[in-house]
Amino acid sequence: MSTIPPRLTRAEQRERTREKLLDAAADAFAEHGFEGASIDDIAARAGFTRGAFYSNFADKTELLVTLCDRRIAGFAHFELPRILAIPEEQRLAAVARWLAAEAPPLELLLVLELARQRGQSPDTAAALDRVVDRLLAGIEQLLAIGGEGLADLPDAEREVRARAVLAAVAGTNLLDHLGVDADARVIELLLAGIADPATSATGAGSAHGSHA
Repeated sequence: MSTIPPRLTRAEQRERTREKLLDAAADAFAEHGFEGASIDDIAARAGFTRGAFYSNFADKTELLVTLCDRRIAGFAHFELPRILAIPEEQRLAAVARWLAAEAPPLELLLVLELARQRGQSPDTAAALDRVVDRLLAGIEQLLAIGGEGLADLPDAEREVRARAVLAAVAGTNLLDHLGVDADARVIELLLAGIADPATSATGAGSAHGSHA
């Protein structure tokens, strides 16, 4: 005899709606980019109305920030434990191989799209700043739990290294657009100094602050 599934609570219904909107947004962004993907299209793909979108997100930028959060949380939950289980002397090369094998995350591509459009309007510049701030904060959180010595770094040093990680990942994507092979060895060289807790910033390199 079939059983009737339990009725979802209001909070569960809201979370399911948000997840459907996020999935739909990822598809729409992949097809049309950040600017080309409309809120109406995202809502329709998810099977909801425009009102349902605004009940969950203030705008597309907040939605993109949430996509970044989901990506970072997924990495921390699934990939980071596997990476930390690798012997320390082999870990950097393993991370480089993983990055080289993975397609650039959609969120990174959208950040680069926003960066190209930064000068078009103050709203676009503000959107980019919000997303990059969230990415950097997420990377800092990962660095804080990411291995021996990194958790003990001063906050300012982790902030600098988070920017270096973002630069390395974005740089490998740029090489791909230039038709230059960014293989695992290239990525390993880019990450080597970032991952070494003994490497400390000095002089002008230790200065920290907003990326804007």
